[in-house]
Amino acid sequence: MPAGTGFGAALARALLEPFDDGRPVAFRRLALPAPRAARLEGRECLVPADGTLRELAREAFLELGRFLPQGRLEALLAARASASTEGERLVLDALAANAVAAAETGLPLCQDTGVASIHAVRGERFLSASERGEEAELELGVADAWRSGGFRSSLVTPRNLSDESDPGDNLPASVSIRPAVGDSYAFLFAAKGGGSSNKAALRQETRALLEPEVFDAFLRDLVEKLGVAACPPYRIAVALGGVSPEETLEAMKLAAAGAFDALPAASASESPVGALRLRDAEARILELASGSGWGAQFGGSRLALDARVVRLPRHAASLHVATGVSCAAHRRAFARVDREGVFLEALERDPGAVLARAGSGGSFSAALALPRLELSGTPAELAARVRALRAGQLVSVSGPLVLARDAAHARLAALLSRGEALPAWALGAPILYAGPSEPSPGAPAGALGPTTAKRMDGYLETLMAAGASLLTLGKGERTEACLSACARHGGAYLAVPGGAAALFGSRCVESMETLAWPELGMEAARRVVVRNLPALVAVDSRGADVYARAR
Repeated sequence: MPAGTGFGAALARALLEPFDDGRPVAFRRLALPAPRAARLEGRECLVPADGTLRELAREAFLELGRFLPQGRLEALLAARASASTEGERLVLDALAANAVAAAETGLPLCQDTGVASIHAVRGERFLSASERGEEAELELGVADAWRSGGFRSSLVTPRNLSDESDPGDNLPASVSIRPAVGDSYAFLFAAKGGGSSNKAALRQETRALLEPEVFDAFLRDLVEKLGVAACPPYRIAVALGGVSPEETLEAMKLAAAGAFDALPAASASESPVGALRLRDAEARILELASGSGWGAQFGGSRLALDARVVRLPRHAASLHVATGVSCAAHRRAFARVDREGVFLEALERDPGAVLARAGSGGSFSAALALPRLELSGTPAELAARVRALRAGQLVSVSGPLVLARDAAHARLAALLSRGEALPAWALGAPILYAGPSEPSPGAPAGALGPTTAKRMDGYLETLMAAGASLLTLGKGERTEACLSACARHGGAYLAVPGGAAALFGSRCVESMETLAWPELGMEAARRVVVRNLPALVAVDSRGADVYARAR
């Protein structure tokens, strides 16, 4: 067991002996050769077979992109049992059914397969046999996973200040390798989507924040402002302290992934014990989340499944505070390489059996019973249907949509700014803010789910005035710009459950074709026909907003 009270020692302990919700993580052995023993300066060391790290990274990301950690599905089902609104039950049913759909179809849990993140600790007696270097080997495994898994390439690389391009392989990955004592190599592999990453924040505070009343007000403010755009129910994570801002942010990310679940609780002893887990603060976050009104995306009481609050050593003059969330997909997997072989966390590969034991077969039929919103017909007919919608309604959407998100909106706005006409496909068509993953052979679509809607709010007034974007669909709450534009132009916004992309891509999409700008990759404009896509009328043509109370 690593000695010391610093962050590196705490991380080594967390990765070498990982826990998940109080239970030791279960592993399965991969069909890869165990490292061979070698002697270096009189000490026995371990040397992995060439390609071991590449294959481990590939297998880890293919697994975590499709399967939830053991216990996560049970937590979603427990949340479903205590859901307080019809909309919340609908979302949680979709998330559970999505786990089954991903396992059955091979589609990723979420269309945003995220940035590949690797945290590792390597014992000083574990030697690399790669001429390319360990980080390069791990990145090759990441690229292999994205190519063979049909994962979406979400990263863009800069050409200059404003121009970017899609590298096509979702690289670079975020790789951090720290030294440790011993001959084991331990890993935490994780994939983080943009919506979830965008909730991360770093603040510089003072000792005053640690006073109970002040800290409680801080937690209340944190929960009230979280919103639902990052696909709740969340794990809410807070890191207090750290000897540098970088350490604090990393600690928050690791806590959100569950790496610090086994940290000791706060002690009445006067002896310092290094990093701590503040369980009273975690319970308070859950209490605040339950009463916030945000709920699991469509209102209710299940904004959060759980919380993690860690307290770290700090400079007496500094209090770095990092906050963030892990979304409903919660994509992560522990792994290790030691003298016994290569091991990967045993994720839940048969979610259907888990749902069956809980009395649910994993079907998602709730959308079929919802009032139907038909998108086909003339623009005038669609406009009349949109004006008839009222905030708070649950509907089942069927018909043709245009997929367009950030880059496509920038191009549409550029056309208008140059005095040019919008393309015919954009006029009067409902817009779903989404970028799908790669389709499986013979399938109409890959994983397809909504992206954060309020990122497009800056374009909405201009587009609506030009006859576009009368009806928009996405995820999460929106800003006043959307409310006023909808009221002015008779438009509406529908919130679609986020985090159920395998389910929607496999069961709700009938066809898909590229309309324009294929060079934008996943951000190209596409036409898609959907059937029974569940949604909540979040903003109606009067400007009424279902999220107003929570906000």
